[in-house]
Order: sequence, then C-alpha cells, then structure tokens
Amino acid sequence: MMGVSAQAQFNQSFASSDKKSETQISPIIINPAGLGEYKPFSPPGLRMRNAGRTLTILGGAMLIGGIAVFASAEESYYSTGYNSNTGNYEEGDPKAALGVVMIAGGLGMTIPGVILWSKGAKKYKRYLEQHEGETVSFNLNGNGASLCYRF
Repeated sequence: MMGVSAQAQFNQSFASSDKKSETQISPIIINPAGLGEYKPFSPPGLRMRNAGRTLTILGGAMLIGGIAVFASAEESYYSTGYNSNTGNYEEGDPKAALGVVMIAGGLGMTIPGVILWSKGAKKYKRYLEQHEGETVSFNLNGNGASLCYRF
C-alpha cells in the first residue's frame, strides 16, 4: 500500500522535541525518486542538443590543441636512440605523446557531440513545430507542473 500526505501548515504544538521535524511537500511536485525536488519542464531534445553542443565545442578545441602540440614536437628527438646491454632504446618527445592523447580525446568528444547535437536539434525542432500555435501552455507530467508562456 502506498500513501502520500500533504500538509499546508506545520503546527509546533504537535511536534515533540525527540523527533526530527520533516517538511511535507505537495504530491504534485514530488519527482519519481521521492526527493521532493522540483525540476522545471524542458522540451524534448533541448538537453540533448545542449550537451552535444558542449561536447562538440570542447572536443574540437581539444582536437585542435592536440594537433598543435603534436606539430610542435621535435622530429630529431625521435631518432635519438642508444644501445645498452639489455637492448636498443629509442626515446620520443613527450609532446608528441601528449598530442596524440589530446587528439584521441578530442575525437572521442567531438564525434558523439555532433551526433547528440543533431539528434537533439531534430527532436527540439519537431517539438516546436507541434506546439507552434500555442502561446500559453500548462504541462502536467510525472515530475510536476509547469506554466509556459511563449512570445
């Protein structure tokens, strides 16, 4: 059995000093996890589009920075090697390794970012086309209620 209680006013005379008092929240604004937080309504695809945009911009900057770091590595540093009793060793410029890691990370952020950005933009555009004529809307979903005015 599941029950929800709502309370508009807290009466101090009913509270005892032994128990911790808890604030009750209206069941309209309780999220499914039961934490009592209100999350404003966001149209479908908006968060996906924004996350993809952020990933694309940061990944692109990292990719360009990685290319610049890799290009600034000394090529003559690669060919320096030495022989020892245990075998031959060749050393590389640490800038080149950092550049390769930055390029890989930049590609790993840019490719999913572009995918999220494009799919999120399509979903968001479709939502805006469906609600094009509406200027005032009241949305009631599992997370809460919201009143939107578009201008």
